[in-house]
Amino acid sequence: MLVDIGFMALTAGRLDEATDIFNGVAAARPGEEAGPLGLALVRMATGDLPAATAILKGLPPSDAALTYLGIALARQGDRNAARRALAAVAAMPPDNAFAGLAGSAMTEFGL
Repeated sequence: MLVDIGFMALTAGRLDEATDIFNGVAAARPGEEAGPLGLALVRMATGDLPAATAILKGLPPSDAALTYLGIALARQGDRNAARRALAAVAAMPPDNAFAGLAGSAMTEFGL
């Protein structure tokens, strides 16, 4: 539930609050990706793409982490690395929510 509140804060543009929440989630559940993933998305929202990329590269390669890593890399102009990250997820079965997002990102960035 706390993670959901963090994503609501992020969506509402309340980035300081989202950062505090995701830092708390990361501290409470250090083995899970939700906290770092949320922090990476906050960094992307602030335009700090190098920080977002560093966080995402430090996560195990889940569908979510690879999709957002690919988007961050594409926004930084690293087309080859972005294509590799996104293609891995876009090739998943269509019922995978991140497959659609990864495919859309590939189209949007011309990858």
